[in-house]
Amino acid sequence: MSMDLERQDFSTKEQYFIAGTTIPITTAVKEAGEDLEAHTPVLLEGGKVKAVADPGSDEKPAVTDGIYGITADSAKSGEDAVIYLTGEFFADELALAEHVKAADLEVPLRNIGIFLK
Repeated sequence: MSMDLERQDFSTKEQYFIAGTTIPITTAVKEAGEDLEAHTPVLLEGGKVKAVADPGSDEKPAVTDGIYGITADSAKSGEDAVIYLTGEFFADELALAEHVKAADLEVPLRNIGIFLK
């Protein structure tokens, strides 16, 4: 018989991603072009969604051309991913690549109807 002795952390603190209800939330389903975590800002390329890529350094801004929305849940490559197209969300809960900052995404997301708080 084996036992899992790896450290596990439990919390009763709820994680909130949706920041408000004044802006209606709309969603769409698109095929994931790569493995995506929940709450990842995505770009639409060739009918598939991909995460906003790491620009490589803090000095370079993230490429946001073709920004489409934010994933609602995680999805594997080739699976359908539910994407938030509009709404209000907490910036601290976004799943971002290492050098991508929420501040870089704020205006491009606002232009498509997603507001970060």
